[in-house]
Amino acid sequence: MSSEIGYSPKRDDLYSPGKNARFFDGGPPRSEAMLCAEMARLVYCRSASTFAFDEERIGSVLKRVGFTNYQFFETGSTHCLLAQGVKGLGVIAFRGTDADDPTDLGDDADLLLSPWKQGGKVHQGFANAFNEVRLDVENALRRIAGRVLFTGHSLGAAMATLLASVRKPNCLYTFGSPKVGDTDFVDSLNAVPNQRYVDCCDLVARMPPDGFGFAHFGYPHYIDSNRRVTFNPNAEMVDVDQITAREKYFIEYAWKDGNVAVRDLADHAPINYVLPLSAEQS
Repeated sequence: MSSEIGYSPKRDDLYSPGKNARFFDGGPPRSEAMLCAEMARLVYCRSASTFAFDEERIGSVLKRVGFTNYQFFETGSTHCLLAQGVKGLGVIAFRGTDADDPTDLGDDADLLLSPWKQGGKVHQGFANAFNEVRLDVENALRRIAGRVLFTGHSLGAAMATLLASVRKPNCLYTFGSPKVGDTDFVDSLNAVPNQRYVDCCDLVARMPPDGFGFAHFGYPHYIDSNRRVTFNPNAEMVDVDQITAREKYFIEYAWKDGNVAVRDLADHAPINYVLPLSAEQS
């Protein structure tokens, strides 16, 4: 790995992203991408005994970086945060899959493509999860007059994408997003400004597999094995880089206690999206 940009192979950073996190460790973010990457990680903070948000901890972090107004939306398997900050900027962040929550895992596994009113067909499990908070979130958005960003990691990225099809944001930022719908759904989003980040070998970013009728929205901002971000690299470059990345991981990390066994899962950890973007602003 690059000695300049951090990387975490730790199981806790993948399966419990909020547990040991130090949010906005380098101070207030200087880019929207950095802000959204950290917000997508922040929403993983939950109470020790339930899946509910740790509102006190999240609120403390938000105030420290200038977000004085915020509200939480939680029902069933879906957890979403709306924060408002300097100059009226609003950020909606959806929590991704919690490995301990069977309802999240059920949403991920429900691969049926179902019709979507805004166009095309979408992953039924993602749609079901999003619809649990959709009306409340839409109502809250109507009260925001300024710039609004949507974001999320993993399942959260999928729900943020569905929200973008219902209400166009100023920009959609996704991290480790699975494919959400078919090509008609993707075409319906053409007017939505977006940045889709993919960390090297991240397995979730390749799901559902080819052959199920799904397509990605937006060209990737690819984080390579040296932790540098490249916009929409060609397939040959990505293939070679992923081979190198897996070899490095096997030698340096796979065998150590407390680490994720394979690079394709470790790369999905939210911190491994935050660190390269933090380096870009330093």
